[in-house]
Amino acid sequence: MKIYKLIIFTILFGCLGYFREYFFVNLNNIMYQKYYGHTDLPMSSIMTFFKLFSYKTLYFSKYLLTLFWVGLFYALNLLCLKKISEQKILLKILTYSYILLLILAAVSMIYGYFINKRFQDDEYTISRWLLGIAQSPIICLILLASEKLNTKPNKS
Repeated sequence: MKIYKLIIFTILFGCLGYFREYFFVNLNNIMYQKYYGHTDLPMSSIMTFFKLFSYKTLYFSKYLLTLFWVGLFYALNLLCLKKISEQKILLKILTYSYILLLILAAVSMIYGYFINKRFQDDEYTISRWLLGIAQSPIICLILLASEKLNTKPNKS
């Protein structure tokens, strides 16, 4: 039964990852069109709502939208661990991992902004990498793989 749940969650993670990528590729195309004045990039008709906003608004909204997608991936990771794992401690580890990733990404961005006075340096790359981990099933997979390493009796 566990293998079927794992297959279902693999499909769910794949779909969520696809929709996230689809959304941001189209949003980046809209931003490119606004910044450079080109109209030759493909764009989904679903995303025409975002054409109403200025480049600057779209640029800064990407930070909030990224947090939204992190929240969706966190919820799916949490649901996956609840349904597949038998150890409740993994749910706490997942939550602490997400909090740590968000704090490290924020510190990296804040450092880059206040020290370098811009977002496009190595600190930005580190922050994007950390949030990339948060927008994936990596933590969940590691926790599921490590489930058998905890030999203490499980107390609910």
